[in-house]
Amino acid sequence: MSLRERSDPGKSLRIPEGYVRTRSPAGTWIVLPEVAAAIGRGEADRLLAGAAARDQRPGGGRGGLSMLTLAGIPVFGKRALHGGFAAPVLRDLYLGSERAVAQIDAARRLRRASIETPEVVGIGWRPALLVFSALAILTRALPSPRNLYEAALQDETWRRRRAILVELARLVRLMHDAGFLHADLNVTNLVLSGRPPRERLNVIDLDRARFVAAASCADRSRGLARLRRSYMKWLARDRTLGGREEIRFLSNYARGDRVLLRELHRRLARQAGGAALPEAVRPQRGAPPSAGTVLR
Repeated sequence: MSLRERSDPGKSLRIPEGYVRTRSPAGTWIVLPEVAAAIGRGEADRLLAGAAARDQRPGGGRGGLSMLTLAGIPVFGKRALHGGFAAPVLRDLYLGSERAVAQIDAARRLRRASIETPEVVGIGWRPALLVFSALAILTRALPSPRNLYEAALQDETWRRRRAILVELARLVRLMHDAGFLHADLNVTNLVLSGRPPRERLNVIDLDRARFVAAASCADRSRGLARLRRSYMKWLARDRTLGGREEIRFLSNYARGDRVLLRELHRRLARQAGGAALPEAVRPQRGAPPSAGTVLR
């Protein structure tokens, strides 16, 4: 057995159905069969080279994307980076490669539930430090992609912003109804693809996400609170969301379930340290949203 084989932390890793295992000059990969030859030639190895750089731009997410074409397939590649408390210490070091493979399973399960998310083309890893690995993930490129942070900076009409808000509520509700709890639900991990009228809203970055049998109201409110915090961090500065816009979003999310709507109001207000939003607040038909809209 070679030194490389002995040091490969994923040598016994389960290979999801429809994927194959291959090696490149820089590492080991689990990929769709149609890109295996290109991966074997090292066409994606730059994703595993050196230390990963964090994207410092506002709304840039944890790391920058690389655009690749593998066997004629447009692909986005990204080096895995830790977020939260682990980021300063571990940066791009992961214990094993199971987390990356889990993203293949999560993406498939979401797509079966009619939740838009890019297909995972493959994941790769290389030994980095002791028992740690550097990980990379390849996803099928979305057409004309822009995340909700980028979309918010565009000069859209208020009707267009309202339509995106409604679509956002629909997507998050579908995710929660499927028992899917995103680990970092924020405006940079929700990506519009295509152009109206065939535009779609996708959820990306499935790392550390999990499925539960049934999402509780607490699960739902925690995800919505994280989404609201990302708005406050990247877009609102010192402004708060307008009551009408939050009611519009939550009303579309609740789909007529007034008990759920009131409970989400209560939990979100408590998490934000404010009073519950009044149930009587409703947007006037045809009126433009206020300056606090979630997509401005």
